[in-house]
Amino acid sequence: MKKARSLVLLLSLCAIFSIYSIFSVCSTSTFAATTKASPKPVAKSTSKATIKPTVKSTKRPVVKRKVYVPKKVKPSPSPKPVWPPKAFVENNGVYARVPSGTELVGLLSAKTTLAKTVQACEASACGAVYIASSTDCTWWEVTANVFGPSYADITNYVTYGSLRTLVPGTSAHVVTPVFLVSTEPLIPNEDLILQTLGIKKDKFYNLIALGQSLRQIAGAKINVVVSAIAAAEKKDIAQRLAAGTISSAQAQDQIEGIPARVSNELTSYNLTVGGINVKCWISSPTETIPSTVYSPTSIR
Repeated sequence: MKKARSLVLLLSLCAIFSIYSIFSVCSTSTFAATTKASPKPVAKSTSKATIKPTVKSTKRPVVKRKVYVPKKVKPSPSPKPVWPPKAFVENNGVYARVPSGTELVGLLSAKTTLAKTVQACEASACGAVYIASSTDCTWWEVTANVFGPSYADITNYVTYGSLRTLVPGTSAHVVTPVFLVSTEPLIPNEDLILQTLGIKKDKFYNLIALGQSLRQIAGAKINVVVSAIAAAEKKDIAQRLAAGTISSAQAQDQIEGIPARVSNELTSYNLTVGGINVKCWISSPTETIPSTVYSPTSIR
């Protein structure tokens, strides 16, 4: 803080003194018989007394300012982490635990650095796992699978794809979360639905986050959406049949299952990330870290 400087000017009062002199005037008078000497007049001094003016002090009073000195607060030491971590699954000194849905939401919303992860998980299937090791790890490898309802039978869940995530290493006894972000869309026909409804992606997923189903969002346009999705499903099946990735029997089963799949998609389309496998590596990595690779399956 800059110090303010004040300049005080002292004013002196000067008095001017005047001395007035009174002069006497002499006069003579002549009479008929006797001449009397006129007495010499006595000059009277009429000097006025000089009054010295009072000089007033113009010095300003000194104002004392209080200086606030902050008190030093000693930070309390952080509690030592509990080891081994509770509720973790252990194998050969490697520990892992899958967080609950509430914990996952808390993790994603706690850090601003995870904004891209949050955005990706609004539209794609995601998961997470806590990892730790009793020894130092140079790097980690986490694999998982994405599961969803079968095209032929929506009551049966099948593998939609595999996910492989590589993350930097950690020191011993350090627990860290790993986010498993796939590119498997939560809504398979997202672009088609958005185009049919004439709605923007952000608004669409905000409504999904509020618990609304596709049927509720579509409203009066529900039949138009159903027809568009069914046509897109048939086109996809025909392309895979032509490419030889599915047989004629499989294609027919999937065509027959279209109404059930569309109905499931319009009400609640659930994908899960499971089958998580965690590896702690002590050798130097030969791949790019961090990295994530998602490989979707052709038959669902």
